[in-house]
Formats: sequence, structure tokens, C-alpha cells
Amino acid sequence: MSIRFIVSFVFLSLISCDSTTIKSVEFHYMQPGISTHYRYFCSTYMFIELGNKRYKKITNTSYLSDFEEHLNRLEKSPNESVNARVLTLIHYANGNIDTLCIGEYRGICLNGDLLLHDEDFHNLIMDEIDFYDKKLYEKLRKK
Repeated sequence: MSIRFIVSFVFLSLISCDSTTIKSVEFHYMQPGISTHYRYFCSTYMFIELGNKRYKKITNTSYLSDFEEHLNRLEKSPNESVNARVLTLIHYANGNIDTLCIGEYRGICLNGDLLLHDEDFHNLIMDEIDFYDKKLYEKLRKK
């Protein structure tokens, strides 16, 4: 093998690494069914006063690939709204962080921009974090 081939291969490998690839996602969310006196928009301060917070970090590359594919298909929409219940911090390989919020039943906001609702993406997130925990619903119903 020639040195020229090895150098070319290494160079092409380095430039083909996408620095916008998602490295991990962190989900901060509240229990389902919690009523509040006002709507929550997408903000890192949205959970400060709430006691029933949950957290999950995901680094599974298969899930992140599916998550990124759905995320890249989302489109802006000025007619949508969100009452955020899940705050997601999206960590990229290049060090950048995006903020994504979704509502309990609908509504998606990315870095302050409202997006068209995507039921598949919403379910991908809610299923992964087990937002609609059946045991928890039974517990809340008995109270």
C-alpha cells in the first residue's frame, strides 16, 4: 500500500465525520397529567418550581439516528403552539446544543421556533422516556 493511499484514506475519513451528528439527548420532563395554572413555553427554567421532575439521557446510536432523522424532517409553523412538558437538550459532536420542547399530547418547539406537529416523532420521544407510565397513572387515579 502506498503512503499516498493511506494519507488520502485518513483525510477523507476525517472530513466525512459529520460534526453535527447527535452525540446524546437529555430529556427533562414532568409526570403526565399534572395541571398547571399557565402554559409552559420552551425554556430551561420551565421545571424550576415543579417537584415531580424526571430525567433520562440517551446515547444509544440506533435511537439517536432515528431521532435525528425525524428531527431533520420537521418544518416550521407559525400556527402551532406548545404547552411544554418535555425539555430536551440535544448535544452534537461539535459541542453545540439545541433545545427541543414537546407538549404532553402535541406541540413541538426547537430553539424557540414552533414546528408542525409530527405524531411519529412525538411518539418516538414519549415511548423512549416512558412518559405515559401505566403504573403511574394507576397511582394518580387512586389519589
